[in-house]
Amino acid sequence: MAKPAQQSMEAHLVEDSDEETGLEEMDVEANLCCPDALSAVLSTVFSPCWLCSLKMISQNERAAVLVWGKYVGSINEPGIHVVNPCGVEIRRVDTVRKTLDVREVSVTDKDGNPIYISGNIAYKITSAKKATVDTALPDKYTLEMAPMVLRTVASRFHYDELRSGAPSQMLGDELQKLVTSAGVQVLRFQLTDLKYDSQIASAMLARQQAVAQVDAKRALVHGAAETASSTVARLKLLGHTFSSENEQRLIHDLLLKNLDPDYKAKAMVMTQQP
Repeated sequence: MAKPAQQSMEAHLVEDSDEETGLEEMDVEANLCCPDALSAVLSTVFSPCWLCSLKMISQNERAAVLVWGKYVGSINEPGIHVVNPCGVEIRRVDTVRKTLDVREVSVTDKDGNPIYISGNIAYKITSAKKATVDTALPDKYTLEMAPMVLRTVASRFHYDELRSGAPSQMLGDELQKLVTSAGVQVLRFQLTDLKYDSQIASAMLARQQAVAQVDAKRALVHGAAETASSTVARLKLLGHTFSSENEQRLIHDLLLKNLDPDYKAKAMVMTQQP
């Protein structure tokens, strides 16, 4: 016999499972021949109308079935289906993979910099009911939701993080939450272009150049210091001796020689001390 705690956990898992199933709302198979009493009576009285009852559903296609304007189920399997011709409406939807481009959306990154960002969405429609009954135009709906997701997600990342493609997974997850109700499954949402707003592009370029110059000068100074230090150490290893003052002067001259090529003409010749 299960313990109370185990029973509670199992009940919780069942509730979560039921909730997830409810969120997915998988399309149910429709009764195509006798979907409604009125349809059955009319199709019997006017039996010749059955000549127009054959409907073909393609491989990458699904259809929502409405009887007198009310959704009664879907056709989820391809092939030829016999559909009652009285009061029945078939709304088709393609389930092939599609892509959408989201171009130059104005967003603000985590540092508050205005940037323009573009992305590409790969998706497919999985529910005929949600795509044709609950939503008018699922493709347009997805395209309109994408800029909002870009603005929300981009505000959580720095510019360099956005350029590295780090937010791709989050973009797909956030967009999926919004378009599930439209019967859309997001396969991929990736950034395709990223650039600063023209108002700060020149300022950011100048900043990058300044940082590059500082890094180059820092590398030059560190290299000159290491060269001067290793030169003096090598001379001492070979038996040369220097007074403290001349050693400092030699290091000074070597540093300037490496940092300033014109200093060579003014450099003093160091002599070995007895």
